[in-house]
Amino acid sequence: MLSLIELNPYICFVKADAPYRSAAALMSEIRANPGKLNFSTAGIGTSQNMAVQYWMTLAGLTKDHAVGIHYKGGGEVTTSVLGGQVQFACNNAPTVIPHVKSGALRALLVTPTRLAELPEVPSAREAGFPDMEKIVGWTALMGPPGLPKEVVDRWVDAFGKLAKDSDWQSGNAKLGGIAAIRSPAETEKFVREQYELYDKLVDMLGIRQ
Repeated sequence: MLSLIELNPYICFVKADAPYRSAAALMSEIRANPGKLNFSTAGIGTSQNMAVQYWMTLAGLTKDHAVGIHYKGGGEVTTSVLGGQVQFACNNAPTVIPHVKSGALRALLVTPTRLAELPEVPSAREAGFPDMEKIVGWTALMGPPGLPKEVVDRWVDAFGKLAKDSDWQSGNAKLGGIAAIRSPAETEKFVREQYELYDKLVDMLGIRQ
């Protein structure tokens, strides 16, 4: 592991005219009426599916409390909520932000922290689901095992300079990302935690192949 580079936030959302005005209100409706609400995903093993399933677990619900409707890609995850085919979803921030800004969608929470692009949307922690901070896309640079220390040190130095580059940080923000340069040790810890999270979810959902 050389460095984590950036985080890709996730947003959980409903259509703007939906009656659910908070993350807690949506989970309460699902609890009261199991099987009534549908959510969109990009497939059973995708992060869009895992995000919702993990969210329901954190709310004390089972994987069957809401029904996943599987589409071909992330774009359809968002448009299916816009079109009213499903009631809610969680998806990568860039596909959601424009529709929240236009007033077509209501964002209930964002991971891992509030976004400058949507300052009024609460973070997962603020919405009452702090462990949802773990649901986030990310990009990292990795090398083969046994890289010489001098090579690793050169990469660490390069990323240290990049982390201080304001143009790079603002460019990330414009794309809905969060600059997240980390040391090799911190990157390894983060990647391990992500692996363990999704490994657990795969077992919970019974989709291991």
